[in-house]
Amino acid sequence: MQFSPVNTSAASALALLGGTTRALSETTVRAASGRAVETAADNAAYWSIATTMTSSNLSLSSAEDAQAYSAAIADSAALGMQAAGQIVSQIQSKLILAKTPGTDRDVLNSEMSLLKAQLGEVIGASSFSGQNWLKTGASERPRMESMVGSLSTGPQGEVSINVINFDRGKANLVAEGDAADGLLTRAYSGITRSGAAFDYYLLDQGSATPAGGGAREIALSQTSTDDEIDGMIQAVNGMLKGMTAAGAEIGATATRIDTTAGFLETLQDTTEAGIGSLIDADLGEDAARRAALSVQQQLQMVGLNMANASMGNSLMLFA
Repeated sequence: MQFSPVNTSAASALALLGGTTRALSETTVRAASGRAVETAADNAAYWSIATTMTSSNLSLSSAEDAQAYSAAIADSAALGMQAAGQIVSQIQSKLILAKTPGTDRDVLNSEMSLLKAQLGEVIGASSFSGQNWLKTGASERPRMESMVGSLSTGPQGEVSINVINFDRGKANLVAEGDAADGLLTRAYSGITRSGAAFDYYLLDQGSATPAGGGAREIALSQTSTDDEIDGMIQAVNGMLKGMTAAGAEIGATATRIDTTAGFLETLQDTTEAGIGSLIDADLGEDAARRAALSVQQQLQMVGLNMANASMGNSLMLFA
């Protein structure tokens, strides 16, 4: 039995060409998809780690959205508290002016009434998406607000939510339920420097439980005595102190939300970069590799043709 001679050079050249063609195809697919690891079969360890990191990144994105919502509520409250404080300061200035002999206290009272109306509008508008830290309704009591602060992932991949708490009772200005829950609806009692007792509140919001005892709304008339005006001034001063403290609480909470939001954003960027380093293709490197493989493929084609030609009438192998 006679066997046709085998062109070993052509066979070797064909094998090399096949390997180069497969490598070129894989590189082209990676460049097209942008992924070096598309499925677990590509690299099980990298795929598993990247999948877990992707899930964590989605949680970070949700936490970032929740923080943006909380920041908007806090910022609305901070702006409202600032504007309300300015109006209350104007009311106090009207009371001080009323101490001047010869002033028309009825006119000053009309101006104070307008300021009170404006104050109520500002407080009512200091809300975001229905959330208002400066006001409680007739069936509400000030409560603790818990907002997403940060996320932490345990060794088994479990996610824990860390919260930022804010006590609305410290910032509530108007309470339509119990007047004592609002900084401007509760009664302020004390003794003036001249020894006169006072018991006043600023806003009457028709609270279900009104300011207690014999408390009176701050208002002026031609018959208002200097002792009464002194008491009103001291009561308003107490309100302003409470509002200043409340503004500081809101500001500190808003700053904490912004700080953790910045941290989450940085952490999210870092996680995305980590995912990319694991599974994303290096397009620049793959482009250079693809060019090199194309040249190599062409050279191997030339080599295969030469090997086939050297056999003459012997067995030829084709790509």
